[in-house]
Amino acid sequence: MTLLAIGCALAPAGVALAHNGTGGSSSDYRIEIEGWKGDHTGIQLRVVELGNRLELRRTTASIVTILGYSGEPYLRLDAAGVAENVNSPAHYLNLDRFASTNPPATASADAEPSWTLLSTGSTVRWHDHRAHWMSTTPRADVLSDPDVERVIFPANQVDLVVDGRAVAALIRVTWLPTPKRLIWLGTAALLGLVVAAGFVLAPSIKRLLPLAALLSSVAALAGQGASNTRHVLGAMVIVVAFAAVVLRRPLLATAAAVGAGILATTRIEAFEHELLAGWPDAVAQRTALAVALALCLGVVAAAIVGALEPTPAPGPAS
Repeated sequence: MTLLAIGCALAPAGVALAHNGTGGSSSDYRIEIEGWKGDHTGIQLRVVELGNRLELRRTTASIVTILGYSGEPYLRLDAAGVAENVNSPAHYLNLDRFASTNPPATASADAEPSWTLLSTGSTVRWHDHRAHWMSTTPRADVLSDPDVERVIFPANQVDLVVDGRAVAALIRVTWLPTPKRLIWLGTAALLGLVVAAGFVLAPSIKRLLPLAALLSSVAALAGQGASNTRHVLGAMVIVVAFAAVVLRRPLLATAAAVGAGILATTRIEAFEHELLAGWPDAVAQRTALAVALALCLGVVAAAIVGALEPTPAPGPAS
């Protein structure tokens, strides 16, 4: 029941989704709302899912229309909820990240809108091609010198109509150099060896193995990024680690450390790309993952060495 409650608390509620716009949990680009044109009173806009979507919330505005790439009405928020115009070319172009689906002849900027209700709420999330670089290959100047931060789009416009007013959100897209992966992973491995050596060479601190597993689990959860599923899995590993601390069971501690290590290892892209949230969050995530990996390596290595240690022979029967 506890894990179910955690999962429910982490799941987003009342947000309409307009297609997947498949993107990753990390990227080489930072997406920011740089500013506005026009009076945007009555709405709130933010970058979510590490830049994969924009989220617009209607607060005091009565009617908000998000315009598509040809200026046609694409999404509408009003008292009835959130609706999508399926005759908008954006409906089809946003089916994937690189706009590989061609709109049919019925979908055009001049077509009569055909509205489909997505939700009765006041918030919508959608993928917008104006808010990312539209290729898996970086721009030519980035390829020539990838270690330099570069602004790709200084102020791409996402056009809206808010209670009859023309409004535009200005989106900045910035290339971010790749972090020094070997330094991060090498540091994690070195710390793991230090932790393992401490547990092996100082038997008196072996009782702290469950605590190290718990810390590894907490660090792994902190490094998972914006993934509700991973948050739930991380919480499950923490429960196992906490049980190991309470029950003083080294085997449970090892299992928790392995779980934390798997969660950290499968987030390895955090060491390969900058996160869209920007460098402070990126450094925090990589630090958490490095700590999780180090403690996991230390706990598991100590457990293996302990299992291989010779068992003293029983003394002669009296």
